[in-house]
Amino acid sequence: MVRYSPLGRLSSTNHTSRTTMIVVFAVLAILSIASLAALRSSDFANRLHLFSSSPPPPAEVKDPRCPATGPNNHFEQQYGHELLQRSIAHEGTNKRLREKIAKAQRGESLRMAVVGGSVSAGHTLNDWRNIYFYRFLDWWNEQFPEGHHTIFQGAVPATDSGYYAYCFDKHIPKDVDIVFVEFSLNDASTLPCELNKQGSIVQAKMMESLVRNLLRLPRKPAVIMTSVFSYNVNEYLDGQESHLPISNYYDLPHISMKNALYDHLNRHPDDLRFKLYNDGHHLSDWGHQLLSDLISHYVERQMCAMSDQVQPPLLDNYSYNESIPKFDMFTHRWEQDKFRELEPYCHTFADQSYKPKVMEGWNFWNWQNEKFYIVADKPGSNITFEVQANQGVVYLYLLRSADYNLGNAWCWIGDDKEKGRELQGYWDKWYSIGVMTPVAEGLSQGQHLLHCELMNKTSNPNGGTNFRILAVASG
Repeated sequence: MVRYSPLGRLSSTNHTSRTTMIVVFAVLAILSIASLAALRSSDFANRLHLFSSSPPPPAEVKDPRCPATGPNNHFEQQYGHELLQRSIAHEGTNKRLREKIAKAQRGESLRMAVVGGSVSAGHTLNDWRNIYFYRFLDWWNEQFPEGHHTIFQGAVPATDSGYYAYCFDKHIPKDVDIVFVEFSLNDASTLPCELNKQGSIVQAKMMESLVRNLLRLPRKPAVIMTSVFSYNVNEYLDGQESHLPISNYYDLPHISMKNALYDHLNRHPDDLRFKLYNDGHHLSDWGHQLLSDLISHYVERQMCAMSDQVQPPLLDNYSYNESIPKFDMFTHRWEQDKFRELEPYCHTFADQSYKPKVMEGWNFWNWQNEKFYIVADKPGSNITFEVQANQGVVYLYLLRSADYNLGNAWCWIGDDKEKGRELQGYWDKWYSIGVMTPVAEGLSQGQHLLHCELMNKTSNPNGGTNFRILAVASG
């Protein structure tokens, strides 16, 4: 008779239990490995999603003032998430812009303005209503139909930020709420570039003066910087590189078509060049629509952010409650006690009522009701302007070009002709543009006389002696 000892039975059961446990642990291990792999795969997929061309999932809309975001957004559908993100060169806190949006949401009317060059003047367009800022105004009116919103066209072809730093109030009213600034084509980079082979800090200083004076206007306007780019310029660098530090310092939004499309245009020129430009330099109707949409999309982002705002932290209240920085970007700390705001004085010949104090051999000239000069071509012709100094600087805004037989002039302050400066109208670059040219620095505060005389000497290889002045500026 076979007897099963309790120990034997227990041993058999123990063996079976161990086998079962091993199988269970193996299954659990396989499931854990599979789960971990799935999690890693999901994480990897999520990281890939950040760099994919697919738009992000739609965000919850918590307020009817916030337009739909994600793939349901009109701009996301048309241009894709990545292009729109790239176009925001600097986002900023947008305190001023959000204040203006809030005014519009309350049904108040806003006044806008534009300063810029030939792109903002609508060159090569058949219909001025297709310029980007008029299209933006149409979009703005759709978002805020209760107010009566207007925009002032203050752009002048072939001008740069230097001209507007002193003469902006000759072209736009002072009681504006939003100002668009577009000078990336006409301003040079601070780095060596096609427009200025040595690079120049002057352009950044001029743009800062313009921005600072705009921000000081009575209604504390929001300033929106924009950058376009030209296919005819043979390198990447242009005015945007002078402007971005100002956007950073003054906390300004900066919308850049160059950021969004420059590389694509290099890779696929035939795909985009004839769609974006009419002449390789000035935007087409589609180009203006794109720039308008980039700005509109950016404003939408602020509307959505406003609908989900939380109470700002203490540091936010402490650090960012001032309207503009106390000093400009170029004032050394040890010289801050000497800082004075620029109070610009501008005599532009676009104001046809202005007359110089003395004028012998010089004549007014209006080119197609678009560019206004005072012109001389006979050596010895002289002219005198009354100028007012605040920071002690005086400039002439000159036409510079390889065309028009341009020559040289000698300019000086007061009676000290020998300490004057020789100014050149001719240069060998392919484009013609106004350039803010320094005549004097370090002047005492008050009124001075600026004299200029057309020279026999000329830098023009063809012997040209024509000279064209668009404006006289001081501050």
